[in-house]
Amino acid sequence: MPHIDTLLPLYPDSATRRTLLEQALAQTRTDLADMQRAILARNHAVAWQYVHRAKGTVSFLGSGNALPAFDRLTAALRACDETGIEQAYAPAETALLELESTLRARLDTLRDAPPSSCQE
Repeated sequence: MPHIDTLLPLYPDSATRRTLLEQALAQTRTDLADMQRAILARNHAVAWQYVHRAKGTVSFLGSGNALPAFDRLTAALRACDETGIEQAYAPAETALLELESTLRARLDTLRDAPPSSCQE
């Protein structure tokens, strides 16, 4: 189960949940874009920092199963191993794309939910 499902009950009102999900989605997109850009530029030190940040996002909001992919990518970046980077990148990218999909689905659920009514 993604960690986002554990976190959402801590935000009982829809507006706060929506804000959390929108911020998480924006962070996930930023992580992926920054990671891609730095890797394509072969700026290994900067890419390592972005991959580390993305790993934090995934570990907090996503599935713990994805963490080894980020570990392999950071190790390849540290070693400046272009083949290793190429092989390790796809699973890390997939983990971020899956997290993005999960966050979108949770946002869609909130949008489709009927408004709560308060009665006295």
